[in-house]
Amino acid sequence: MATPLVLWHTVAMAPSEPHINPFLKLSFIEFFAVQALTIAFFPISLVVCFLAYGPQTTRDLVEALIRDWLQTLLIALTLMVLLVSGLIWGVLAWLA
Repeated sequence: MATPLVLWHTVAMAPSEPHINPFLKLSFIEFFAVQALTIAFFPISLVVCFLAYGPQTTRDLVEALIRDWLQTLLIALTLMVLLVSGLIWGVLAWLA
């Protein structure tokens, strides 16, 4: 009984769903609690997370923390630019 010839380039890999970061799905209050505990016990919290949950969950947590920090920094810079430009506009309008 002959088996069909299967070459390496004819075998298709099953499509997998992209990895979704579970920390990005948390609400504001839930993520704030996780973030506060992680930062409060900083080096130990990441080691415990790595040992208890593995490298993927630790990577997801660090990625979510960095993304949150960058968003906060961007919002703060935007508000500072708006505040300074509003003050400059107000002073120039007052002087004119």
